[in-house]
Amino acid sequence: MRLDLLLAYFGTSPALKLLRAQHAPFVIDFLHRQFKAPGRISLPASDLVSALNDYRESVQTAHPDALRDKPEHYLSAWCSGETRWLHRSVEGGRNEPVFQLTPHTEDVFIFLDRALQKDLGFVGTESRLRVVISTLADLVAGASHDPEVRLAHLREERTRIDDEIGQILRDGGVEARYEPAAVRERFATAVGLLKELLSDFRAVEDRFKEITRQVQRRQLDGKDSRGEILQFALDAEDVLKQDDQGVSFYEFVRFILSPTQQEKLQTIIAELGRIDELSQQSDGLATVRRMVPSLIADAEKVMRTNQRLSATLRRLLDVRTASDRRRVTQLLADIRGLGAALADAPPAAISATVDVGVHVAFPFSRTFWSPPAEFAKMDLSEGQVDDARRVELFRMLAQLHRLDWAAMRQRIHALTSRTGRSMTLSEVVREFPPEAGIVELLGYIQIAKDDGHIISRERSEDIQVDGAVSRRVTVPLIVFLPPQETANA
Repeated sequence: MRLDLLLAYFGTSPALKLLRAQHAPFVIDFLHRQFKAPGRISLPASDLVSALNDYRESVQTAHPDALRDKPEHYLSAWCSGETRWLHRSVEGGRNEPVFQLTPHTEDVFIFLDRALQKDLGFVGTESRLRVVISTLADLVAGASHDPEVRLAHLREERTRIDDEIGQILRDGGVEARYEPAAVRERFATAVGLLKELLSDFRAVEDRFKEITRQVQRRQLDGKDSRGEILQFALDAEDVLKQDDQGVSFYEFVRFILSPTQQEKLQTIIAELGRIDELSQQSDGLATVRRMVPSLIADAEKVMRTNQRLSATLRRLLDVRTASDRRRVTQLLADIRGLGAALADAPPAAISATVDVGVHVAFPFSRTFWSPPAEFAKMDLSEGQVDDARRVELFRMLAQLHRLDWAAMRQRIHALTSRTGRSMTLSEVVREFPPEAGIVELLGYIQIAKDDGHIISRERSEDIQVDGAVSRRVTVPLIVFLPPQETANA
């Protein structure tokens, strides 16, 4: 730390401005309730305004001077360039802005969690020291190119494992390795690291957003060629992917999206709920149970931000868009030139005429070209009615299975409540084989969409549907959440 860096940080840090704000405890408490406590990534503007209005009413009895202004005013102030506690954006498919936390607000939550330890009640010093020693030992063995160093590390691990196996075989039982206090201490350390991990995504996402903004800014300025802008964007993205933060993020994405790792994590989380020493750590257990869905959702959101950068580059490569951009730039330059020429003797009145016959459209709103629809030729001449075929079609219609939506939802509720964890569609089908064939799979997908469960855009799974004809179908990966997590989603 240096004095000049400290002065700059204390003068410009949005995190410190939040801690020093007039109503800081109320602002932090409200944002934590809306985003961190339920594990939300973003919230629509209407929901956040309504929640802030309810929060103001709930605290004004005991604190009449707190948050007395309109909710819209506060949300606008929290998104300004001076504060940067919330980020406001418009996502595709929505007709209103959405809000999400910025990295600065995430830093405040991490600082306060460490300072107060309000949900776990103590600081795990011994477990943190063991994590440090274990990490350093693994670093020494993993970074070394000396085979003797690596062999010594592996032999030490093998000796430890062999000794523990031998003790279990001799004694015929297992004694807990950790005392109750040590169990709670290690759990506190793991939950603290998990909260820090969830906050780190905001920093990576901001890097992608900043590259996208710079590309758009240079494109609108019209001073650089398409090649120069493209070179800048690709170089910036390569730097992000090659620096330590980017490399770590992409390795994390490959790890968390692995079905094997997800299954292993779900098994560990289920086992945590059976440890007696953790029965009172309800907040920490809830955080861990939301871990896999939250990490996947955060990773997908960062990847969507990267996809927007790719979309910006595709538009930049569109020759027609570049031509329109140059034409608009030239028209603006002509307008500025005329304004400068009339600066010394401005006209008494200025008016403009709008040609209403010209259709004005945002140039980036154009969709990609697609071939026109072709209609199949049909013979419209009258034909003879086949009574036998008609009866057969009616019989087939009568034999169609009716989907029992209530029963399907009850099956999902029963499985997730009984296991206390998320269930994939293949697991649900394994417990309750489809009675209506492939149509029932489509019904489960519709329930997942309507009830707020997870539908992966990147991954899929194969499901065997047995019936008159056995079929193996590929569907998107569906993850049904337990009832309490669905309510918070």
